[in-house]
Amino acid sequence: MSATENINRIATGVFDKYRSSIPRKAFKQAMAAITAEVGKPDPAPATSSRPIYDLTLLCRASFPATLEADGHPCIVEVTVYRLNAVAVVSFTLDGPETILQHLGLSEADTYITRHEVDDIVTVVHINREEAITWQR
Repeated sequence: MSATENINRIATGVFDKYRSSIPRKAFKQAMAAITAEVGKPDPAPATSSRPIYDLTLLCRASFPATLEADGHPCIVEVTVYRLNAVAVVSFTLDGPETILQHLGLSEADTYITRHEVDDIVTVVHINREEAITWQR
């Protein structure tokens, strides 16, 4: 299945889900503009109006903990992000790998939970480095 077909399939699902709040004509025009850009080389990346993958930080917390497996101290970092439309589609097609790459995290000790609202995710990362003394 081509990228354009995937985009159209997902877009149709989104349209069906939110049919009452999206005018069909505007939706079709937006989808035509997006699919027309798929596969085109980006002539000027700095000034391009092409969609960009992005996450917006909503909140972050961290706390010291102890690993159950070996009793070593660690720091648990919990972050909630709002995904833009490109990131939502990427997450739907590719899973959490693109979020991990974007954040520079590995799959080891990182867990991503998608919420009922399609554009909100929680990323939990266990930092196995020893917690600093004041956090114990």
